[in-house]
Amino acid sequence: MAEVKRPEGREGFNLGMALLDAVPVAAFGADMLLLSRPLKSAVFLIGAVLALLGGLCMVAFKLILALAGKEYPVFKKLFPVFMGTGWILMILGAVLARKNIRPAAIRAAVTSMPAALFFLLGLAFFVSFIVYWKTKFDGSARSNWIEEILNAGAQVCLLVGVILSV
Repeated sequence: MAEVKRPEGREGFNLGMALLDAVPVAAFGADMLLLSRPLKSAVFLIGAVLALLGGLCMVAFKLILALAGKEYPVFKKLFPVFMGTGWILMILGAVLARKNIRPAAIRAAVTSMPAALFFLLGLAFFVSFIVYWKTKFDGSARSNWIEEILNAGAQVCLLVGVILSV
């Protein structure tokens, strides 16, 4: 029986990394669903869906790379288009629906315990992610693992904080 040879792809870009990349994307999607409900803004929700599609593009890129050993750059190219457009629409949606935003209620929810601890921890992960991205990220598998761990930590902490405060 002939041995089936698996394609290699870029070294270190494996299924584990692709699945870890899905964690912050799923957490972000859940966050935006929870946050869009009280905002009642279709523009915000459309933006959140586009941003989520951007994240899914990177998950797909890494899954295909891990499983088939092939790179499809279209997914990497679509990521900033979906992500940027999504964030612009989310900001616009929040501005247009500002009558539904209650700053005092948000402040109370964000500073309540234990939600505040998760928001602070999430912020620490986000700051670490940005500093790492700007100073050390080199596109290697090692850099991608570190980036994914920091991003997953930030998004999961944010999601827990949102769940505890809604």
